[in-house]
Amino acid sequence: LAVEEFLSEVRSREQPHSAGLVSQPTAVKFLMARKFDVSRAIDLFQAYKNTRIKEGIININPDEEPLRSELLSGKFTVLPGRDAKGAALALFTARLHRPDVTTHKAVLQAIIYQLDKAIESVQTQRDGLIFIYDMTNSSYGNFDYELCVKILNLLKGAFPARLKCVFIVSSPLWFRAPFAVLRLFVREKLRERVCTVKAHELASHIPVSSLPEHLGGTSQYSHVAWIQSCVNIHTNTDQGDTQVHDTHDCVGSLLRSYSLECSNTSAGANLSHTHINSQLGSELAVANSNCYDDSNANPHNHCDMGNHQHWNGSAVSGASPNANMNGRGHQAPPQSDTPPDTPLSQKSEGDLMDGKTTDSGHRSQNEHVKKDEDDGEAEVEEGVPPLPQKSLPRPPQSSSQSPPLSSSWGPDDEDHCMDMSIHMPEQGGMTVHDLVEHVKRRKKKGIYQEYEEIRKEPPAGTFDYSKKLSNQIKNRYSDVLCLDQSRVRLCQLCDDEDETSDYINASFMDGYKRSNAYIATQGPLPKTFVDFWRMVWEQMVLIIVMTTRVVERGRVKCGQYWPLEEGKTEQHGYFLVRNTHIQVFQDFKLSHLELYNTQSGERREVFHYLYVSWPDFGVPKSASAMLDFREHVLQRREAAVKSLGSSWTGPPGGPPVVVHCSAGIGRTGTFCTLDICLSRLEDIGTVDVRQTVRRMRTQRAFSIQTWDQYYFCYTAVIEYSQRHGKLSPVQWSDSDIETDSE
Repeated sequence: LAVEEFLSEVRSREQPHSAGLVSQPTAVKFLMARKFDVSRAIDLFQAYKNTRIKEGIININPDEEPLRSELLSGKFTVLPGRDAKGAALALFTARLHRPDVTTHKAVLQAIIYQLDKAIESVQTQRDGLIFIYDMTNSSYGNFDYELCVKILNLLKGAFPARLKCVFIVSSPLWFRAPFAVLRLFVREKLRERVCTVKAHELASHIPVSSLPEHLGGTSQYSHVAWIQSCVNIHTNTDQGDTQVHDTHDCVGSLLRSYSLECSNTSAGANLSHTHINSQLGSELAVANSNCYDDSNANPHNHCDMGNHQHWNGSAVSGASPNANMNGRGHQAPPQSDTPPDTPLSQKSEGDLMDGKTTDSGHRSQNEHVKKDEDDGEAEVEEGVPPLPQKSLPRPPQSSSQSPPLSSSWGPDDEDHCMDMSIHMPEQGGMTVHDLVEHVKRRKKKGIYQEYEEIRKEPPAGTFDYSKKLSNQIKNRYSDVLCLDQSRVRLCQLCDDEDETSDYINASFMDGYKRSNAYIATQGPLPKTFVDFWRMVWEQMVLIIVMTTRVVERGRVKCGQYWPLEEGKTEQHGYFLVRNTHIQVFQDFKLSHLELYNTQSGERREVFHYLYVSWPDFGVPKSASAMLDFREHVLQRREAAVKSLGSSWTGPPGGPPVVVHCSAGIGRTGTFCTLDICLSRLEDIGTVDVRQTVRRMRTQRAFSIQTWDQYYFCYTAVIEYSQRHGKLSPVQWSDSDIETDSE
């Protein structure tokens, strides 16, 4: 009766086409976690669903990067033993976490995937879960406060399993000042359910036979065997069960229904496990050597699947007793630490992950860009007008002293420039009043669905040049590459044996009525500082807009590629960069840079904007600071172009503005979208956020990374309209716009 009441209530809250996508086994899990109190189980279900939406975890496919590498890392695992009362044991090993090369989303995906498998056991559903946060042998570099809070919030009140206790296995770090906030959090939120212990003290709380040796126990657990069992759970039950994806991913198909048409739900929801299952016997075993490579790890870890016939009540069948292998495993590839909704491993049905590795040991993640086999153009949804395709940017001249954009431009070419731009005045779009009604009507959930429809469209081109072996080390993130047709081409270095010396991870992007108005690029790496300044010189760039800080949340987001102090000079290749003057504003810093070319003896002035008011998480609550920032940039650009006088013979709008964040797609795409939409609004009185973003992504793939960045573009246009008298103050209550997607 409780199950029926739960399903009835959940289905009444969902949209009609997704009402049947919550299964009975899922209902049982949430009810068991709340002792069959239906109202509390419903609250838990909503909290879990909202957590998945907030973190962008819609689809969980262990075959795809970066989840696959995260699962192999071994940092989070479920142990084969239990406590004295039958609770399952989950272990997070802090020393294996690298905040600089992974993402919160990937880690949370791996945790949710494994816990979903763990609660397939009725005993775990009934007796709950104990979480062990192991800090032994970890350093401060392994610590990630925000991730810890997200994990604990997930376990505490947003996962269908009862959290019995959290054991924090302390190290000297735990008592240092940076951990005070986390200590306060666990005390306030978890109260009596958290214990801080030393490694040898765990044995007084948990049976010795269930603990790993380095935590004072005798268990010789294998993370690889656990992952193998997770795959087998799915593989052994897949056959003939059309709803199995929902059984093993609590709300997976429901969330996918938000972004997929009803007719495509079942096809899009099925996960392909065949490949990872076939490779685990050979690859996961050797990968395990990367997971436990220090003296504190269990020295007896191995892949003898025969020793793990049952894992917390889940059968491990089909495992090979000969799976124990020696050799070097594949090192986990570097991953984006921006919200990485940028999977270049999108596969058409039946595709398998490429098993090739690069010389550095990194697995190629980017081999499966979905495109039409006949002409290479991106597939688009039926009924959606095709996106205009951008012609190739003009190739640079042979000499780096001759800026490519300033040649071959005549006084009659402004119309030609407008014709080339993909953002043009056109019929359709919305007035600001229509825009307000659109947001009120669709609410946040509807805007999220609108973004999801854009996000699932495959890239409009290929990434072949970015994936060349010699170029891979120049990419900050292995899953953020340049489309071949819009990449910025540097002048080839004549004295360089590297045939790819013309490569930089940067893309030309059109503005409103302006071809190549922006160059969207990644935050420069130390090894690409010289390339960055070459690009600035060759494209005659006057303005650089940087929308990230160099370090955020303890992570390096961008290299320090310009002199930080006034009067300081740095050399990058044959360029001297001098910081002549710094102006500090409330929300940004403006550095006046002098760029000196030692080969030609020329000097140029470049204005470097550093926007510092973007919050560490999400987007700004108000667009006011960003709107002021944009206005300042536009005024500076206009003045700088005017100061060039007759020396500038290129397009009237001047050289492209370099815009970058860390990956060059999230905040970068947000800034450019806002600039394009507001320019169009001023010109013809309408905007089309959806089409603007879709078209932008044909030039810089995956621009606008998260749905809240997309939603921010809508609210920023509304705020701009109010500030400029185009719209009276909008009156709406929180209930008008707040939804479960919060």
